[in-house]
Amino acid sequence: MAAPAGKRLGAVAATLAVVLAAAVGTWWLLRDPAPYALRKTPKVDVTVHAVTSDYPEAGELAGDVDPLLKVYVQRLAAGDATDLARLGAPWYTGRERAARQLISRYGAQAGEPVDALVRDPVVPYLAAVELRFGDGRRQEVRLTRDDDVWWLQLGDGDPVAP
Repeated sequence: MAAPAGKRLGAVAATLAVVLAAAVGTWWLLRDPAPYALRKTPKVDVTVHAVTSDYPEAGELAGDVDPLLKVYVQRLAAGDATDLARLGAPWYTGRERAARQLISRYGAQAGEPVDALVRDPVVPYLAAVELRFGDGRRQEVRLTRDDDVWWLQLGDGDPVAP
């Protein structure tokens, strides 16, 4: 004997709810929490690696900050201070002014291969990176993390203020 229409409708609704919950859960786990991403242009060549270390955290940190460093170099190469400023920690002030200064100093070199050396983390939410540009210039970049998002310490502010 077939189930009444109400029970079938309830079973279908329950199945749809489970499928929807699984889809949302999968999306949540796979989403990238960073509010920035590489663009198609300009192309950049950035190699990110940890300095030689006895601590496994250095290698993990290099993988964590890799996307931000590549986006940073790309925004330098593009020469757009507004886009570069958006990579700065939101609680910092003067980000756009600082971005213009960085573009002026390193923008022309950002189109060449760049090596990024990630140092041992002192604390879990701060990172120091040395960028080595093709012309021999070096830049010390400081990063700060809020939840799962890494930001540049760009402008004026406290790296642990969120």
